[in-house]
Amino acid sequence: KNLPEEKKKTWVWDGNVPTNYKTKCGKALGRWINNQRSAKSKGTLKDDREVRLVSTGLKWSVLTTNSWRDMLRELQIYVTEQTKDGRPWDGNVPTNYKIKSNTTAEGVDDEEKNLGRWINRQRSLFQAGKLKKERQLDLERIGLKWSVLLTTSWTTMYDGLCAFVEARRKQSPSGVWDGDVPPNYKTNTNPPLSLGRWVHRQRSAQVKGQLKDDQVQKLEMLGLKWFEEGEELAQQSTPMSVTSSSTFLHQSVGNQLNGAAEPDAVTSTSEC
Repeated sequence: KNLPEEKKKTWVWDGNVPTNYKTKCGKALGRWINNQRSAKSKGTLKDDREVRLVSTGLKWSVLTTNSWRDMLRELQIYVTEQTKDGRPWDGNVPTNYKIKSNTTAEGVDDEEKNLGRWINRQRSLFQAGKLKKERQLDLERIGLKWSVLLTTSWTTMYDGLCAFVEARRKQSPSGVWDGDVPPNYKTNTNPPLSLGRWVHRQRSAQVKGQLKDDQVQKLEMLGLKWFEEGEELAQQSTPMSVTSSSTFLHQSVGNQLNGAAEPDAVTSTSEC
């Protein structure tokens, strides 16, 4: 309504209504649209109503209503937030990350947009060779990485571990970290880091000899234990029992050769 006449002629509805949008008479149109989408996904929307809504240009998926350029701007906002403390962006957006636009052209708060899922879709298109070249270049200029495995650097995870260790030492009466991280532990950063899984991967890499010497040194200086408590006991108990049995066997054979009687423990064991 407030658009210039020239823009009114070229304006095209994007098929969406912001969730919080209300008409002048106070009707919650945005929420009503969400209800229609929900009914459609559940199969409870009447056919004639579906036809009428489609004829208006309504899009059933919110993700399809956001233009590519709009989502690119959302990504730029996200990257700015991630790098404001001077750290480089890791090239990734968590799958469930949603970012809220400031306002729409009408001055109404826009609904949350799932930026993480949009990024995943761009990666899928890129891997399938279906992403337009100019879009690929736009995303690469911002710093997006096409492989999720490359997005979180070792240093970033190590810094997260350092923060975890410092917090645990402060919480401990003795001021000592036990050298472990719970398997499912995630940091409270934005985005959260799966620190527990990362530590598990470092242990696995160390066992296979795939961890760099400087990385091993950093983790050991921090106090990381290479085996979890149960694993460490298993590693220790097996060689000890073998050594003990072997020594006992040699002593028993030696005693027999020397004509000496076997220890009481042997006699009682054989009787059993």
